[in-house]
Amino acid sequence: LKSPVAHTDSFPAASAVSAVGGMSLDDEALARRMQEEFDEEVRAKEARERFECPLCFETTRLDHGVELDCRHRVCRGCFSGYLQVKITEKRVTEEELCCPMPDCKGEVTVPQLEGVLRGTPLWDRFLATRAELWRPSLPSGASGRGQAELLCECPSPACGERFLVPPSVAEARCPKCARSFCCRCRSRHPGQTCEAYAAGGASTQSADQELEQLISQNRWQRCPKCGSVSERETGCNYMTCFSEKCRGKVCFCYLCGVELSTIEHYTHFPHGLFENACVKVDRRDDEAMPKASWGTAGWWNAVARDVTSYVTG
Repeated sequence: LKSPVAHTDSFPAASAVSAVGGMSLDDEALARRMQEEFDEEVRAKEARERFECPLCFETTRLDHGVELDCRHRVCRGCFSGYLQVKITEKRVTEEELCCPMPDCKGEVTVPQLEGVLRGTPLWDRFLATRAELWRPSLPSGASGRGQAELLCECPSPACGERFLVPPSVAEARCPKCARSFCCRCRSRHPGQTCEAYAAGGASTQSADQELEQLISQNRWQRCPKCGSVSERETGCNYMTCFSEKCRGKVCFCYLCGVELSTIEHYTHFPHGLFENACVKVDRRDDEAMPKASWGTAGWWNAVARDVTSYVTG
């Protein structure tokens, strides 16, 4: 019989046992390498699940962002702020509610809006504004000379019901309060055209004169494009008209009333944005003219939008 001691020389020297945990040096190196590979894999996975928002330049997780149909992705905070400005200003048509990236006209869809705003007052305002801006379209198969139904709104301040009537109807009757009125001018003038009634109505002329006097006394200004009356509550004298006709696409000077371009937001006011003087008139001595003041967050958003529009061309 051979002694078992003779076989001890056959064990490799590399199998020396570490003093820590009874693990060999090879096992420790392997475990360390596996841990490093695992950590690197985790870091790579986290990097793949994060992105940099092109609006605020903050890095955030993918599930905290919104990807639009145009493939642009922004963080939820920036997207919510963008929607708040648009919806507050009632600029919610398909052409106006588009991707916030410069020169991109990708549509922001209703499901994308709902995913961010549902259950908030802003979502309710969006739906109400879309309903307010809705207009009937031509029937399917109708020619270009065809007429769509007319959308009427009751002129009674206590009612305001909106309803559709055939285009041939001259006088409509509100289904809610039973008030009769012309569905084109919203007045009542049996046997007269809208033009004849407007030209011969003494009460209308008197009301117009009173309105013009009120505009002059309060130093209000009319939009040079649509004629809507505006009042500057805060901010500078560079005004943007958000009437149903202009939709935020027309800007004008609150002092002289002329239409302005984007760059004239600054060049039209040589004494500064918050002085009641422009290149055409100087009303700094007019005590009835309210002083221009630093604006709200909405005003600063408008300034930033104009600067971005000018820089990006």
